[in-house]
Amino acid sequence: MADQADIDATLERYYRAWATRDHDLYRTVWSEDASFADPPTDGELPPTGFEEILAGMEQVWSRMVALEYHRSHTWHCGHSVAVQSTVRMTFEDGAIGELPMVHVFRFNGVGLVRRLEAFLDSTLLEMVQGNRPAWLNPTSS
Repeated sequence: MADQADIDATLERYYRAWATRDHDLYRTVWSEDASFADPPTDGELPPTGFEEILAGMEQVWSRMVALEYHRSHTWHCGHSVAVQSTVRMTFEDGAIGELPMVHVFRFNGVGLVRRLEAFLDSTLLEMVQGNRPAWLNPTSS
């Protein structure tokens, strides 16, 4: 069974892979049957399996020059971990925004991510520099 050190090592690889856009490193954090809901929705099935998860992440990476997570709190509970962070996004036009986020990771017995849910609200995006990208504008109902 995975211990906290195994799980922490996977978390470090996960966040380092995001920062460096390292596909090979990103692949090392996921179990074969993993799913990633970013953000979770009712009724829609999240991407499952590494190739589907990577395709979703490629879309995010293609819209930003850089993405940095600044973790503020981590809660461990067995094979589950919740991480509160602020993600700092640098967009292609040089604009920079910060968004609070909570990730809830569920790990398998060998310390790989089997399910990940990312809780965020894009209306909370604060622009540090430049203008909010149109694709992140809240839709009116």
